[in-house]
Amino acid sequence: MNNFQTIFVAIFIAFFVFGVMIFSGLIKIGGTKTGTISGKVVVWGTFPTAYIKDTIDLIVSNNKNVSVKYEKKEQSTYQQDLIEAFAEGKGPDLYIITPDMIVRNNNFIYKIPYTSYPQKVFTDSFIDGASIYLDNEGIIGMPLFVDPIVLYYNKDILSNEGIVNPPTTWDELFNLNSVLTKKENDGTINRSMIALGQYDNITNAKDILATLLIQNDNPLAKKDSLGYVSTLNDNSLNYAVSPIEAVLKFFIEFSNPSNNAYSWNRSFSSSSDMFTGGKLAFYIGRASELFNIQTVNPNLSFDVTRIPQIKDAPNKKTFGEIYAVVISKKSSNLTSAFQIANELSNVENAKNLSIQASLPPVSRTLLAEKPENPYLYSFFDSAIVSRSWVDPDKIKSDLIFKELIDNILSNRLSMSQAVSKAQGQIDILFKK
Repeated sequence: MNNFQTIFVAIFIAFFVFGVMIFSGLIKIGGTKTGTISGKVVVWGTFPTAYIKDTIDLIVSNNKNVSVKYEKKEQSTYQQDLIEAFAEGKGPDLYIITPDMIVRNNNFIYKIPYTSYPQKVFTDSFIDGASIYLDNEGIIGMPLFVDPIVLYYNKDILSNEGIVNPPTTWDELFNLNSVLTKKENDGTINRSMIALGQYDNITNAKDILATLLIQNDNPLAKKDSLGYVSTLNDNSLNYAVSPIEAVLKFFIEFSNPSNNAYSWNRSFSSSSDMFTGGKLAFYIGRASELFNIQTVNPNLSFDVTRIPQIKDAPNKKTFGEIYAVVISKKSSNLTSAFQIANELSNVENAKNLSIQASLPPVSRTLLAEKPENPYLYSFFDSAIVSRSWVDPDKIKSDLIFKELIDNILSNRLSMSQAVSKAQGQIDILFKK
């Protein structure tokens, strides 16, 4: 028997034994703790150790026979580190991922069968957006917390212009622009309402486009019988204007000098710098950017609210990066790995993780307890309506979306041609 056959048989036996333990009731995922957690479990992630240390210490204190070690990895090399470690048989038992890692880790992840953790229990426990971690085979990962896209706004700018509240719908921006965007006599903008319409100098540009598409009922990707495919150009609901066309037309209006919505161009520094510099009324950013904004400009008077929505839309939505812990197929301690994954995502430990990471949880139970802090209150509101998408490759897809916008703005391609090209490029990423 060669090495490959030996490894395959060993993994098969481990799964068989673990399956017997599940169905015999020795291990139950999602319920009260049964059985004993023992041995060593290694967890990988890109978060600072301080975010997860207290939670792990608590789990270990309640389970004296187990050792849990967290190893922080660099974001830029995380995926490659995983690939190399699994190839060498030195990979983690558990590791934390985001939806853009689902496709590339499909062969490494052990999916929890619904017979062990019912789908109904999952959907009742976590926000709708967490269903990104469900597929026909089982649960891909146990959700931990989310980093939603939100709307930061400069309180002084709004107050000085007599604006009481930030916009709740996108169409309100068109009425606000003439007041909030300030121009010199030659037309040069010296203060902008919002950063939309370009790509290179808009922080979170891809996430903003994803938010707009998700709000327009386009999930960006879906899984069919052959795997994941792009839905960028999809109009399965037969809207008069397809979601991608509606999004792109709206988006580029803000960088068109001949349009009343004109408030942004490529000459500006990044939108994050413009906001912290007091030159941008509204900044579309992630919840995780809060502390950076406060650090860069401690004197900036700002607040945060939920991202604007489509007027009269029945459901509120925003993009959110949803983090989850997954189980490695190659774990040498599957029993304890399953139990630790379940422990990390339970209400008590999820609350601790959320506090340490300063990000809202995905647990419905925890989100029902609104915090007093005004920033966190808005983050919790945004977490509830967060959705994500299965991005095949975060870095390469960013370049595809950049090219999509550039092709339209430069008139190199028509909008339909640019969209078709982008969809084809994303489909290629899914097939790699």
